[in-house]
Amino acid sequence: MEHPIKELSGGQKAKVLLLKMSLSGANVLILDEPTRNFSPLSGPVIRKMLYEFPGAVISISHDRKYIEEVCDKVYELSDSGLHL
Repeated sequence: MEHPIKELSGGQKAKVLLLKMSLSGANVLILDEPTRNFSPLSGPVIRKMLYEFPGAVISISHDRKYIEEVCDKVYELSDSGLHL
């Protein structure tokens, strides 16, 4: 809590940014690999926070656990196109 943000690790900075976004009053979050920089211990907390976000979350992820626990619509891009 007492360290300047510039001294935090990448994962710590990501947590601060995610918290700032979730408290900003926005009703849409657009996230690229939102669980990428978090430790396995942080994953459940991050997934719960995003699941409970009152607005829409649009994200790209390869994290199957995140997709299963947070997303209610999944679009998959393959060689044949975009599929629900």
